[in-house]
Amino acid sequence: MPDIEPSRKLSADQEEYRICSKPYVFFRLIFDKHGARLMTATASENCGGYRAFEDQKTLTAATARVLEDAGLHPTLKEDHAQRSYIETPIPLDRVDREELVHLASTVLLTLGITDVQVLALAEMLALYDEFSVSENDEAVYLSDGMWITTDGKIVEK
Repeated sequence: MPDIEPSRKLSADQEEYRICSKPYVFFRLIFDKHGARLMTATASENCGGYRAFEDQKTLTAATARVLEDAGLHPTLKEDHAQRSYIETPIPLDRVDREELVHLASTVLLTLGITDVQVLALAEMLALYDEFSVSENDEAVYLSDGMWITTDGKIVEK
């Protein structure tokens, strides 16, 4: 399952996290004077244990699609070594562990990486497809005030 862990890859002067699923680091979450930013990881962790995902082109394309679908505004940038990456500001009201793990799981599902969280998301999306009767992306009622949304989240209404 994707996990969020503290990191010091880029700078000790900012709050920084990695979103990873062994053996890969997929994203970096940075908090600095500009607010919160999410970006795809282009390089492995200095301390070992996690390496950058090899197919960066596919990672950036999948991430851009998922972020756009989530109503975020990804930008394609280059790091100091001219490696392309995606970066998007994350509104502070959306900096939520569950939300970030869901976004990461959605990208990993798109990449075909199957860990427990990603498999669970795939099941939730299949459940939505099974019970959806509308063509306009409405949430589907399950039971006891619980609904499933088009992106596979369970919400209480």
